[in-house]
Amino acid sequence: MATTLAPVRVGAIPDFRREVRRHRARLLAVAIPLVLVALALALSIPRLTTPSDYVFDELYYAYTASKYVAGDEAYSTAVPPEDDAAIEWTHPPMAKLLIAGGIFVAGDNPLGWRIASVIFGAAGAVIVYCLALSLTGSRAASALAAGILLMDGLYLVESRTGMSNLFVLVFANAALLAFTRVLAEPAERIGPPLLATGLFVGLGMATKWSSVALAGLIGLAVCWRIVCFWRHSRGNDTNGAEARSGLRAYLRWAPIALFVIPFSVYLASYLHFWFTGHDWADFIALHRDMLAYHRNLDFVHDDSSPWWQWPLAARGVWYYVDERRREGSFVFANGNPLLYWPMVVAVAWMVIDWWGRRSRAALILAIGFFGQWLPWAFSPRGTFIYHFMPAVPLGCIAIALVMTGAWKRGGMPRIAAAGYALAVVATFAWFYPLYTAVPLSLEQVDLRMWLASWR
Repeated sequence: MATTLAPVRVGAIPDFRREVRRHRARLLAVAIPLVLVALALALSIPRLTTPSDYVFDELYYAYTASKYVAGDEAYSTAVPPEDDAAIEWTHPPMAKLLIAGGIFVAGDNPLGWRIASVIFGAAGAVIVYCLALSLTGSRAASALAAGILLMDGLYLVESRTGMSNLFVLVFANAALLAFTRVLAEPAERIGPPLLATGLFVGLGMATKWSSVALAGLIGLAVCWRIVCFWRHSRGNDTNGAEARSGLRAYLRWAPIALFVIPFSVYLASYLHFWFTGHDWADFIALHRDMLAYHRNLDFVHDDSSPWWQWPLAARGVWYYVDERRREGSFVFANGNPLLYWPMVVAVAWMVIDWWGRRSRAALILAIGFFGQWLPWAFSPRGTFIYHFMPAVPLGCIAIALVMTGAWKRGGMPRIAAAGYALAVVATFAWFYPLYTAVPLSLEQVDLRMWLASWR
């Protein structure tokens, strides 16, 4: 009797290359953020407590934060900030609360004033990396974008100073990262990222009112998506059903995310205000004085500059000057000129290139850069280059994309991209002593004054 032998089942041969790629991706997902954090800390921590005195607006922010910790009156508008240490009441309290956390841990000293900025500077680099990755899908371009951001002198100085501008940058870019997820997710899953968007927008508004511009642009984008869903919801086919589902999701989550959460976060930032004996009438009076201050601020600082000069790095801000007969120590807050000069062109190029093919990424890039820069053209008060900071990471992303594109083409474009990267790093290193109050001879300072407007 014949018998038939069943074939022996052989297990599937593992795809070792696929496993290696997965392992490599998991390793890079952890390694790149850790490297960025290490680089940020390595740049910002040395000489952190130098100068040992208040630097620029630390006169107000760090001083007021120390009042928070001590439990003293910290909201009086009787004395407007001028040249001496005074209560900073012209902006919402979030930045001062974060600085107060550093003072609570490390004491009322330079380390306490600045440690929160150091931490946020490292976190900001990781957020920019994640934002770039969500827009481009390229780890190389994203790591490069975050890396060249750390080569920006303005970013470094703010990462070592107890002020508010860096916090605004971090919250703004975190909101853009969350909103990127909103645009990428199916409508039924927009709840968590849209709520996160509202949270970070609220934190930004609780730091500076300038974040209202970003909130308004995100709100307009959400309204446009609602209109699009409504237009397509009138059909009876499958697309119409999906549009109605999307419309319901946006109508359910958008009011909470864009109104309730930001307003709640803003009010919560004043908990210290309520707990120190102030009431609702005091809250209204404080905001009336804040608005009047910014409307009527007619004082023009020597280092102020109009909005169109910022991408040119045409005028920095001298945060600290200790000049002696033959040498001096300085903190000069200014953008890396080689990084800033091509920034507007790079962003415009990428927005045009992406529009139609990658319209969601183009929208985020346009909102994040132009939407956080151009509204300053209408500011009634004096402005400074540090108001440009929230837009700078988007400019770095655009430049990184141009550089990686040139690298992939090989030949002369690759040489040009490598040369530009080295030049940006070299320029940052050349100006590093001016960013960190390293003593320099006056001749060495003169060599670093590339533009007459910097003096």
